[in-house]
Amino acid sequence: MKNTTIPLLGVSCLLLVGCSSSFAKVRGAVNQAPDWYETRRVEIRGEGYPELVDVPTIAPGEEPGKTLPASGLRVAALTAEFANNARAELPADGPAKIAAVGNAIRQQFAGFDESSNFLTDAEIAAIRNSFNVPRVTQGLKGQR
Repeated sequence: MKNTTIPLLGVSCLLLVGCSSSFAKVRGAVNQAPDWYETRRVEIRGEGYPELVDVPTIAPGEEPGKTLPASGLRVAALTAEFANNARAELPADGPAKIAAVGNAIRQQFAGFDESSNFLTDAEIAAIRNSFNVPRVTQGLKGQR
């Protein structure tokens, strides 16, 4: 009994000392945490959110139906301003420039082989032979 009690007490003391130093390290790390850490902790805990039973009150004059015509008028005004702006007009040579860019890209790809058979028959046979393992492909046929 004495032989097991002393090692158990020694191990318990070592664990206690090790845990106490790790708690101090964790506490130090929390104290040195960046600014966003406390906000994230509150978010994870679920604190600071409104309750579902709390119904927000709408201020007078801000009812959803009353603000839609005003936003529609604002969109119409912005659309008219955009249409009247000189920068919104397409340049006279716009389509020609777009076609020139398309032709330049096509010429870059002109040197490539367009066929889907980009491997030669010899390369295909070499790939098939690399996967041909006789003990697997032929050995199973003879066991039946």
